[in-house]
Amino acid sequence: MEMIVIDTETTGLSQRYNKVLTVGMLHIDVDKDFLKIINRKHILVKHEDYAIDPKALEINKINLSEHHKIALEPPKACSQINKFINKKNLEEKPLLGHNITFDIRFLNELFRQGDLIPSFSHDFIDTMHIWSALKRKNFVSFNLRNSLQTLAGYFKVDYSKAHSALGDCYITANVYKKMLDLIKT
Repeated sequence: MEMIVIDTETTGLSQRYNKVLTVGMLHIDVDKDFLKIINRKHILVKHEDYAIDPKALEINKINLSEHHKIALEPPKACSQINKFINKKNLEEKPLLGHNITFDIRFLNELFRQGDLIPSFSHDFIDTMHIWSALKRKNFVSFNLRNSLQTLAGYFKVDYSKAHSALGDCYITANVYKKMLDLIKT
């Protein structure tokens, strides 16, 4: 099944006050027997004002002064997101993410700032929700946390490139594939 894996890195946890810094996207085809990466995109976004939670920058390790030099303003960043989606007619493909409602809220705010309408589908698959269901059905221990790091560790997926939007997309895609393997057994 083809889908778009999407992730954001932000300046904090509030889409009202904080800003999207990066957007990672992978166009994938996945089922229990394979995971194929078809295309990828990593977009850096700059803003005039950043409401910053220092803890967020400590986690994602983004140097704002360097970032600001090469990043795109919101309208151009949103155009790049839509171009990635429209190029392969992915408008109806579901979005895949870990705690994806967080990313969707931030993306919707970014598109509002960019004064554009997003091309992406609002159908989504959330690995965090799947993980919770696996815990309820005793596929995995109920005591395990819901973090992407926990899932990556459980499924033995490389977590070394975490906390970059594109890196998290690769981790999420591989975790999702492993979840399909577990469910189908």
